[in-house]
Amino acid sequence: MEIFLFIFPLLSFLLFEFFKQKIRYEILYVINIFLFGLSFLLSLYVFIKILNLDNDLPLFFYTFIKLENLFMEWKLRFDLLVSGLAVLVTFTGLLISVYSINLSKNNVINCQINSYLSLSIFGLLVLISSNNLIQFFLGWYIIILSSYLISNISYYKVDNRNTFFENRISDLCFFLSLYFIYTFSNSINFDVIFKSLQIIESKLTILNKSISSFQFVFVILFFSFLLRFRQFYISDSRYDVLKFNSSLYSLILYALYFPVGLYFLLRFLSLTYISQDYSHIILILGSILCFIFLFLLIRSYNLKKLFLYIASAQFSFMLIAVGLKLYNAVVFHFFTSTISLLILSFSFGIISHKLNDEHDIRKMGYLIVKCPSIFLFILIGFISLLGIPYFSGFYSNQLFLSELSLINEENYFLILSLCFFYAFIISYISFKIILVVFLGQNNCNIHLYNKIEDGSYYLKFILLVLSIFVIFSGWYFNNLFSGNFGENIWRLVLVGGTKFSLNHNFDNNQWIFETRNIVCYIGIFLAFLNYLIIPKLGDNLKIKNNKLFKYYLKSFTSYDFNR
Repeated sequence: MEIFLFIFPLLSFLLFEFFKQKIRYEILYVINIFLFGLSFLLSLYVFIKILNLDNDLPLFFYTFIKLENLFMEWKLRFDLLVSGLAVLVTFTGLLISVYSINLSKNNVINCQINSYLSLSIFGLLVLISSNNLIQFFLGWYIIILSSYLISNISYYKVDNRNTFFENRISDLCFFLSLYFIYTFSNSINFDVIFKSLQIIESKLTILNKSISSFQFVFVILFFSFLLRFRQFYISDSRYDVLKFNSSLYSLILYALYFPVGLYFLLRFLSLTYISQDYSHIILILGSILCFIFLFLLIRSYNLKKLFLYIASAQFSFMLIAVGLKLYNAVVFHFFTSTISLLILSFSFGIISHKLNDEHDIRKMGYLIVKCPSIFLFILIGFISLLGIPYFSGFYSNQLFLSELSLINEENYFLILSLCFFYAFIISYISFKIILVVFLGQNNCNIHLYNKIEDGSYYLKFILLVLSIFVIFSGWYFNNLFSGNFGENIWRLVLVGGTKFSLNHNFDNNQWIFETRNIVCYIGIFLAFLNYLIIPKLGDNLKIKNNKLFKYYLKSFTSYDFNR
């Protein structure tokens, strides 16, 4: 029955591609939502089934193709990581299917969006369930193809040579990585590859330092993902998210590409977790990316950029956790942050659509009167993202900090300082958005502002379901990730070694939790100061003419000097 998990999204893609001229659009939308609903329920069934398995390792294989005469057996691999990602991806696909119905008045565009989205979901399910390199390859390139087709929906056709060149380098790195994995293990099957570490003693010497061949290959494999992912940040390219008229593309980006990047790292941990060098490379890479995105967040006022940078900072934060070997905290935080980001993306999309696709938050303001429910949903999403008690984000942040307090890294206080800086910037930016968009002075187009109404009932229902999940799911899933059961199960799923421990202690080092909360409150207070209190002082001509104060207004507030 598990095979229908792949058939339903593929069937949805085929319906939109070949029957959009023969079936009414309304019927196609209903069928699409029904198929994604079945796919979500089936993924939930697989997750519960794996969770209740009696064997020590929560893993089973679904035989897809078996030809005994040709000695061929193709299996799909299902474990907690795979089934958990499948639940998240199919649930996201279901929500986007509902959300995209009224995305455009043009039914042809809506059909294309739903069609390529279905293909994306199918490709991701193929990738994460792969048990061999061929399926791994096919899944990745189905995702690439679908992202190209989605980007091609826009009439904005400008592309540049840098994107093409970087994508070809990414393809080359990906090909070489899979080729070297095959040559080292002499197999395309993951089970054989995972056991090869105990047999193969292949070492490479780089800069007078000896590292495992597998570790080097997986660094190159992840580099190929990052290089492919960079295309979404290049201005005036085919994949530039700013050219799209909604936050849907950013949502697809986070719901598809970030799970792929996380899967690239976690799938092959059993071949790399012993090495400190590999962990240090991921830790340094995550720290650099996190610092870059936090810096970009400070100076940005574009709603799309803000969401994209927040999502990217979350992913960079998870890279830091992978580098510190806090694997169960990584998976837990990924699930909680994804739900929060879904709420934010849907809400941002509604606001932008109502303001005729305006994305500069300085041209918004005082929308709490017009959209009180959207304000409440965005507030819930940000509060969970910040880890405020007792939302789901609080439990994942608590697990991360408790495990962080037990590591024996030389640069422990530097890492801790970066985590506090991350918490400060995210809290500051979150309330910067809330204050400027909902509580600040109204800078909207007055004609659009007068016509604004709260979101439609079906969109508010989606946001309500997500908000309930964010509020009440944390305490339930906490045991799955942080209890003794969670520690053992994720050790087996991710690293497969009984000697590797994922320890945590919530009772000791309470000062870390308290300090992080204080840092968040400071960020929130500074946001209130810069975007609510100081702009009012700017109306005083004597204070406003002060050069130092004027520079502060320009640099750190949204004050409008033209008013």
